[in-house]
Amino acid sequence: MSAGVQQAPLQFSATSSQLAVAYSVCRSITRSAAKNFYYAFLVLPRAKREALYAVYAFMRGCDDIADDPAVPLQERRNKLAERLARLHRAQAGESTDDAVLLALTDAQRKYRIPPELLDQLAFGTMMDVQDGEPWADAPAPHALAVQYRTFEDLYEYCYRVASIVGLVCIRVFGYHDPAAEP
Repeated sequence: MSAGVQQAPLQFSATSSQLAVAYSVCRSITRSAAKNFYYAFLVLPRAKREALYAVYAFMRGCDDIADDPAVPLQERRNKLAERLARLHRAQAGESTDDAVLLALTDAQRKYRIPPELLDQLAFGTMMDVQDGEPWADAPAPHALAVQYRTFEDLYEYCYRVASIVGLVCIRVFGYHDPAAEP
């Protein structure tokens, strides 16, 4: 091979046993962190249920990073950016030992979830780590009172942390009406 030609990286392909373990991890995260979602998903066929467990586990991980009061804001931002970068690498076919990313990218392929939707979910949690004032009556210690300066800013936050979840879910449910898209 000449010096100017590089081989394309091989696409990582998880085994069925690796995926079974990865989805099991996501199911455990969902069951322990969000019993309401866990039980709501039980009525779905197994493959769809597992896909939503993976989406939930990814978002739970992002939200846990964003809300960790023991970690300085800039470090939380860096951790969220790295989590998103790891997702992008997994989406590009790089091997990952992160069970959540393994299950999520599998679900993404199965249900044709556009990468930008998963990015928007992560960007929503990143909005939680904007500079803010400490919130005196916060339900969680060291929470920040993030204030949105305009209605458009608030709308963007709500769109990212709620509406995007719905757009991801309808893909898993198999709904394909273009009227559901923004």
